[in-house]
This record gives sequence, structure tokens and C-alpha cells, in this order.
Amino acid sequence: MMLPLAVAMDNVLIDASLALVALCVGFFSALWYVRHIAPSRQSDNEAAQDAQEKEAQDNDAERANMAALQLRDLAKNVASDVGDHCTLVTDISDELGEITDGSPGSGAAVAQAVSKILTANEKLQNRLADAEQKIQTQAEEIRTQQSEALTDSLTKLANRRAFDNAITKSIDSFNNQRRPFSLLIFDVDHFKNFNDTHGHQAGDEVLRCVGRTMTETVKTTDIPCRYGGEEFALILPNTRIDSARIAAERVRKAIEAMDVEFEGKHLSVTASIGVAEMLREEDDIKLIRRSDDGVYAAKEAGRNQTYWNDGQQCLPLNAPAPQEVADVTDETQKEKSSKPTTSDSDLPNREVFSDELQRRVAESHRFGVSLSVMQISLRDFAKLEKEYGNAVGQLLLDSVAQFIRSSLRDMDLLGQLNAGEFVVMLPGSSEKEAQLVGQRVEKAISNCAIPLGGKELRLEVFPVVTDVYPDDDAQAMIDRVDQMAQVAQEATVV
Repeated sequence: MMLPLAVAMDNVLIDASLALVALCVGFFSALWYVRHIAPSRQSDNEAAQDAQEKEAQDNDAERANMAALQLRDLAKNVASDVGDHCTLVTDISDELGEITDGSPGSGAAVAQAVSKILTANEKLQNRLADAEQKIQTQAEEIRTQQSEALTDSLTKLANRRAFDNAITKSIDSFNNQRRPFSLLIFDVDHFKNFNDTHGHQAGDEVLRCVGRTMTETVKTTDIPCRYGGEEFALILPNTRIDSARIAAERVRKAIEAMDVEFEGKHLSVTASIGVAEMLREEDDIKLIRRSDDGVYAAKEAGRNQTYWNDGQQCLPLNAPAPQEVADVTDETQKEKSSKPTTSDSDLPNREVFSDELQRRVAESHRFGVSLSVMQISLRDFAKLEKEYGNAVGQLLLDSVAQFIRSSLRDMDLLGQLNAGEFVVMLPGSSEKEAQLVGQRVEKAISNCAIPLGGKELRLEVFPVVTDVYPDDDAQAMIDRVDQMAQVAQEATVV
């Protein structure tokens, strides 16, 4: 009889211990929130002299304080219940220890002791279940408070505190794991006019609409923030400057396309955007300053524009850098420097690509090494460029080039034939192996939806592949794959 009783008591005590641990963790989490998050929010609001916001934050702090106090009371009650239960079980154990097997009435005494323990266990289990439910309720309350502490109440975007946390984490990932990221900052143009002409409520509605537009426009992995006042920020994880420029233009066009309705009036909104990629030996202050410099450059150029900072100066959206932006890794820099480049997009043109291909063709003929050439054409590129402009067209090409590069090996060479047409040399790859590479590129690009101009733009590419023939030279391979690409595109025309 004693072994089952001991096991039952151990299980109950383990449950009780876990409950106490959960309560303590919840209590100290709530206490940390009340002492650190809530007061700092109050301080920010007091500095801003925003009475309405301050009252809301005071209410938040009070709610969090109440949650912490309730968790503290729960911890005390559960500790008391567990203590009473242990005392009762100890007394019953002592009584059982005095019972001698086979003595008169021993069976009835044991049965009575078991009944007491079962009743005590059930009572404690009920109290623990009730405490667990209350813990979940209070934990949800604390999570809500912590979320609200990092959310701007007007725009529902991440607030400045959340921005500071996110930028710190992004820099840590950059320094420790070499994960690139970029930062976009923008101001709403002539925002003061909205307040002065239509009132502060109109200004608030503009900011709310900008917040909604950012949420709808950016990727789920991006972090849109209200940086302060009419200034917004967007952290772009795992994003190099070329892709960041595309994102910046996408945001700018989406804001320009907004129709803010307020009291029967339709308000037009534009933004001046600055964007920069995190560089080595840089901290958050320098990165923010460079992005902010881009904002000022956009304003000086007439507003409703995007400027990007290459580490030395601010440039218009479609302007190539006078020198390469510092790469994240030395390996990437070596890869770039080992490949001949002549164009602004850092890709070999037809002539340079042909020279390098001719060397590989001769090598293939001499040693019997496999060699394939693949052409990748972007469907309807001329129409896209006409609809969205040359700047967006170039950035789309840069984006497609990045997709292609991510599927290639170091020995492969990516070049550009004409606008919207890329060519890839794959030394050591058979035609079948090259086709698999083309399928990966095609799938990756087709799965990427690009919000642009208030709608989602899905790019489509046509990869075609040819193997080296016995009598081929470089020009013959390029002409053949070019002709194959034309046939493939014509076949898709309805």
C-alpha cells in the first residue's frame, strides 16, 4: 500500500512545483514589464506632452500592475495550498507508519488513510487546475501589454522602441552571421500642411493610411515602423541594396496612389524616401544617418522621390554607384572581382561574355568537358518598363539577376545580352543539369509576388538551354540559344 501512496504524493507535489514555477515566472515577467516598459512609455509621452496618449499609457500600466499583483496572490495561495497538503500527507503517513500489518482494524485504518489522501489529492488538483486557468488569463494579459508597448497606437505599426530592438538584432545578425539588411526611412511630404489646412485629425488620418499601406505593401519578413511624427522606417532583413531600392520604389508608388478621404475631401499624399544597406564597421547611428541623408536629398530634389546612399554619397534611385557598395563577406567580394564586368548592372555584356565563353568552348573541345549555355528571358519586359518607368525596369532586372545568381555556382558566369535577357555559362554541366538549374530559377521567380502600383506583379521567365556541339564556337552557342529563346516566347503568345 505504501508504494502507490508515495507515487501519488510525488505526482501531486511535482504538479504543485510546476505550478509554482509558472506562477513565479509570470509574476516576475509582469513585474519587469511594470518597472521597465510601462514607465518608459509614460516618460516618452510626458516628454511629448500628449495628454490623451499619456492617459492611455497610464491605463496600460495599471492593467499590467494588476496582472502582476494577481499573479503574486496566486503564487501565495498555491504555496499555501501545497504546504497544507504536505502537512496533511505527512500526518497520514505518520499514522500509516504506526499501523502494524495484521493487527486488528489495520485494513480499515489503511483504507481510511487512502481515502483521506485521495480526497486531499483531488482537492489540490482542483486548486491547481483553477490556478493554471488564472495563470493563462494573466499571461495573456501580460502578452497583450507587452505587444501594445511595442506598437504605435495611431498607425498600428511597430513603434520607436520596437524599431530600436529590431535594428539592434539586425546588426547583431550582420556582425555575427554576416546576414545583410537594409534600412528605408521616409517623411510624408508637406505633412504640416495637412494639419494647418485640414486640422490635426486630417493629419492623423493620413498617418493611419500610410501605416495601412505599408502593412499591405511590404513583405511579411520586413518590419514597418513609425519612427516618430510623420517619419516612418522599414527594416528589410536579408536584403541587399538593389532589392531595397525596389522595395523603396514600391512603397513610394503605393503611398502616391493612396486616396485619403477625410470629411468629403480627397487628400493626395507623397513621401520622400532614403535607403541604405548596412556596411561593415558601421553602427546603427551611422546607418540611420545615411538613410536620413537620402530623405533630405529626395526633398531637395523636389520630393516624392527615392535616394539611396552608397556609403559615400546619396544617389537617385536608378543611379549606379560610382564604386561597389562594401560586400558582406570577403568571399562575395572575391567572386565579384574575378568576373569581368562592363555594364552598370555589374554583368558582362555580350562581347565580354562571348570572350569568356570562347575560352571554355576551346577547353571543352580539347578535354571533353561538359559545357552548357542557358538564356533566361523576362516575359513582357518592354511593357513592364513602359508602364512603370526605366528606374523600376532596371531594378526589376537587378532583382531577377539576384535570383539567378543565387542558383549558380562560383564557376558559372551570368551575363546580359539585351534588355530583359540574361545568359548563363555553366562549365562542367550537361544540358540536363543546366535545365534543372533553369527550372529552379523559373520556380523561384514565379513564386515571388511583387506589390507594385497597388497590385501584385508576378514575373515570368523563360529559360532555354543548349549543350556544346562538336563544331561550336562561342558565337554559335549564343546564336542558337538566342533563337531557342525567341521560339519559346512566341509559343507562349496567345
